[in-house]
Amino acid sequence: RGVRFHDGREFDSGDVRFTYETIVDPRNLSPRVPDFEPVKSVETPDRFTVRVTYKRLFQPGFESWGMGILPEHLLNREALRREALAAGKDPDKFSVRDSAFNRRPVGTGLFRFGEWKTDQFIRLTRFEDYWEGPANFTEYLIRIIPDPLTTELTFYAGTSDAYGAQPHQVARLKDDPRFHATSLLQLGYTYIGYNMRRPIFEDPRVRRALGMAINGDEIIRYVLYGQGEWTTGPFPKQTDYYDPAVTPLPHDPQGAARLLAEAGWKKNAAGILEKDGAPLAFTIITNSGNEERNAIMVIAQNAWRRLGVKVEALSLEWAVFIRERVNKADFDAVVLGWAMGLDPDLYQIFHSSQTGPFQLNFVGYGNPRADELMVRIRQEYDHSRQIAMARELHRLITQDQPYTFLYVRKSLALMDGKIVRMVRGPDGTPQYLPFAPNKLGRIGFHFKEWVKTPTPALPPYR
Repeated sequence: RGVRFHDGREFDSGDVRFTYETIVDPRNLSPRVPDFEPVKSVETPDRFTVRVTYKRLFQPGFESWGMGILPEHLLNREALRREALAAGKDPDKFSVRDSAFNRRPVGTGLFRFGEWKTDQFIRLTRFEDYWEGPANFTEYLIRIIPDPLTTELTFYAGTSDAYGAQPHQVARLKDDPRFHATSLLQLGYTYIGYNMRRPIFEDPRVRRALGMAINGDEIIRYVLYGQGEWTTGPFPKQTDYYDPAVTPLPHDPQGAARLLAEAGWKKNAAGILEKDGAPLAFTIITNSGNEERNAIMVIAQNAWRRLGVKVEALSLEWAVFIRERVNKADFDAVVLGWAMGLDPDLYQIFHSSQTGPFQLNFVGYGNPRADELMVRIRQEYDHSRQIAMARELHRLITQDQPYTFLYVRKSLALMDGKIVRMVRGPDGTPQYLPFAPNKLGRIGFHFKEWVKTPTPALPPYR
């Protein structure tokens, strides 16, 4: 009770039910449908109660509901119909994906949407009616600066307060007394994914050979400046589900060449591998503006060319890259990354039922035993049994190599040393507190308490 959307409307159980209905509505093409397929019913017996009944055991249930809730009054069918007619569009074809809400969101959080200037900034302003009381900051500005050097210079100049250090900067910045510095191993990972619908990638020996041709140590050393760790599979390294006994693919170009020969690929007179008269040729793509991924793409391209693979590299603007190529599975190979959670549920990313347009298994991976394990993991509440199944799944996916698993980034988050936590004492006087990272090294939990003082109020966090 008393939680309000930024337009003043009270948040209630109808918004929760509406969000669920929006996700499972096939017109909206949500990739989150698998999280809610096990739901039998969602009932709202009163304004502040939601009752969810499942068809079967579903261990990730609580986590699946931990998401942003949509305001029903702004996005229901009648609201969308009015918006479509005002924009001169067909209301029968107009969905949540088409709504201007996506550029002007309304939530219930500490800050309300103010302004978005494409490729410049997003401005948020303090929500005075936040249910726990307003934040200390009155405004929060997210700057969009595509050029890494400009981003760095604005931080040094004090026109930006927080900054994610580039790998080559970590050594000189991690002990700089002007800044708070928090280092952590990220939960996600970077990979090269192969579209297994393409005939050349159907044979796991080909996918394994391509991975063996890439020098992972070269990437860690020269692209990441040592700020990363090699990974072997789909689970975060910080969790029990990751199997530490799985070894990375060796960097073995000769072994890769032998595997390709076993798979029937032989070099022609021009030095290009071919099979049944067709060359081993494909294009690898990634999103433009990400220098790290572009460097990986070039390293892979050069390694594969040395094997005799005819490969082209292409960078695409993010929206085109995702909407036209990844979502529609219109690619050969792709450099991408996943930001993972702590739950062992990989159903959306690797289950064979999730290979359609706008779904997350866009590489088209399928393995009956892997499918079985993913379903069983979702229904298992015993942690030790979950670990055993997850590690078997880890080994199986690593063996099949739908991805060349590359690395997990180490990140260094920097922040102006004048930013501290501030709370009021019983008499109203300000009290300054240090940052308190959680177990993953993240410091944003107390964001409501942050304030920027004229001079450092406390020593910088390390």
